[in-house]
Amino acid sequence: MAKRSHQDWAALIKQQPASGLTITAFCRQHKFSISTFYARKANKAKIKTVMPFAKVTLAPTTAVTPQTQLCDAQQMIRLQHQTGVWTFPSSLPVNYLLEIIKGLQAC
Repeated sequence: MAKRSHQDWAALIKQQPASGLTITAFCRQHKFSISTFYARKANKAKIKTVMPFAKVTLAPTTAVTPQTQLCDAQQMIRLQHQTGVWTFPSSLPVNYLLEIIKGLQAC
């Protein structure tokens, strides 16, 4: 039998309650074990098929503003999130960055 993709498993897990069958009967009908069904169901919660939470990149700064001139060698941390692109100096303490990421998870 062909290997099922994450999307296939997500669809099967979603179909089970609508089928009106017990999990045992549903697994038998689709020819997989009950333990596989429960393992995939538990794993489904961990897999986000839409998009990752944030994409983080380090990029050299090229922008120069009248108020501040940044050296080309200075690195910036750029977070790409569904709410927009967030840019921080690489000197930002890690614990602050972690708090920002936790806050963005709520968005």
